Amino acid sequence: KLMTRLTYTLDGIRADLTVGGDGSWKIKEIDGIDYAATTVQLAGGERVPFLFTVKNLDAKGDANQFLGQFDVPSYRGATFLDPKGRGGATGYDTAVALPAAGDSEELAKENYKSTAASVGTIAFKVAKVNAETGEVAGVFESIQPTDTDLG
Repeated sequence: KLMTRLTYTLDGIRADLTVGGDGSWKIKEIDGIDYAATTVQLAGGERVPFLFTVKNLDAKGDANQFLGQFDVPSYRGATFLDPKGRGGATGYDTAVALPAAGDSEELAKENYKSTAASVGTIAFKVAKVNAETGEVAGVFESIQPTDTDLG
């Protein structure tokens, strides 16, 4: 369930669009506001921030739908500090109260912070194309693995 807004606009995106002789499309995103920070509420009630994006989208399809992959950057930057003061480039290496146990496998996921990007996939069903403005509207399904706590 979306918590911040019901709709999002990714705006000013520039892309190379190639249309084949058979009506196939190939689209490669170049630049623009290709992300939107949002918050969703999971089934159990937990609220989770994530970055909706189509950064570097590379997709193929036709006038009705296209499928592709894109880069999913980290929601947080390397200087973000979690509540215990741990971060990717700044802060403590381990939770302050547990320095001796900080390298244990049990705590590794909590202590290791990474801003590495991942790869997402998207399927877009085209509902409307405005030839004058170049806008494409429709419904999409996106899978974008991400982490809200840098690891």
